[in-house]
Amino acid sequence: MKLYSIGVNNYWHTASLHLEEVPAGLHFLKELTMSICGIFPEIPLPKIKFRLKNLDDYDCTSNNDGWTNLKEWFGDTQALFHLYICEKVSRYVWKRTKFNSINLPYEFAKEMFPKEFKEMEKDSDYWDDESDIELRKKTKKISDWTDKQFREVYQRLNHNYIADSL
Repeated sequence: MKLYSIGVNNYWHTASLHLEEVPAGLHFLKELTMSICGIFPEIPLPKIKFRLKNLDDYDCTSNNDGWTNLKEWFGDTQALFHLYICEKVSRYVWKRTKFNSINLPYEFAKEMFPKEFKEMEKDSDYWDDESDIELRKKTKKISDWTDKQFREVYQRLNHNYIADSL
């Protein structure tokens, strides 16, 4: 199964096309596991005390003494399912997934994939901090120059670059 996603950074004005190839059965398994994880009941665990074996975890306990309880350490049954099943299945699938990324100029990607940019545009005011204005102007200038260079090469290749890459 081939999947794609668009990565966009409107602060640095960069974009990339991410391509994934994963066996359909594994993709289905991961999606099924994640769906179950989302609806798994959140039953609080009892406060059964136990001592942590790893000394590095001691500072995560309430008294820094290594003693904790199931509820404090794990929370509920959904967290246990996520930790011991969902996460393991996801890791198994990710190890068998092939990834490729293609960096694209920001404006070019915005024209090619307008739907993916709509959600991000709602958050565009987030970066309008006065201390960042100069830096954002510089990155926008570099992004525009890169976009211009890319489009020239893209035109010379008669639009075959994207078609061959997918």
